[in-house]
Amino acid sequence: MLKAALVAIAFVPAAALAAPPETIAPHKIISAVEGDFNGDGSLDRAVLMDNGDTDADLVIYFNDGNGGFKPAGSAAAIAFNGGLAGNSPDLRLSKSGALQVHSENMAIGRSHWERTLTLSYRGGQFVVSGITASDFDTLDPGAGGACDINLLTGKGTSGRKKVTVKGGAVPLSQWTEDKIPAACQ
Repeated sequence: MLKAALVAIAFVPAAALAAPPETIAPHKIISAVEGDFNGDGSLDRAVLMDNGDTDADLVIYFNDGNGGFKPAGSAAAIAFNGGLAGNSPDLRLSKSGALQVHSENMAIGRSHWERTLTLSYRGGQFVVSGITASDFDTLDPGAGGACDINLLTGKGTSGRKKVTVKGGAVPLSQWTEDKIPAACQ
């Protein structure tokens, strides 16, 4: 079912990227998931695609109720795409069904890291509602850290300490690396 969905979605227009492609070629698709992202009871789709650089772009489609899909949100360069095993991003669903964008560098160099952005549909738009990240140095086991922050509440952990961050959830259309809370850097 998902394979057929990927082929079908490959010919759906993308929207809101800096240079939106008219279609998503199947060979550009890195990862895709289906879930009810807007709570209407229908399966929606999210596609993570190679943007030809070292990043991946995200396009989210809502089910239109007539057997098709319409663009609902997007973000350019939302995840690192190293193109190798241990460096490829993917899409996931949280236990509650929220869309997650996972990226990592577990293959190159001594500094390894991983980051998961949780996206939620709030107030008619997608927002980055959470961030979970960790990093470690393969030559210095004592170095590194981890964070898990709910941007909707501003509460989370950094290292082993409870933290509160200001700013709130960030609209997906405005997400950039500089929006990552200091507690996760």
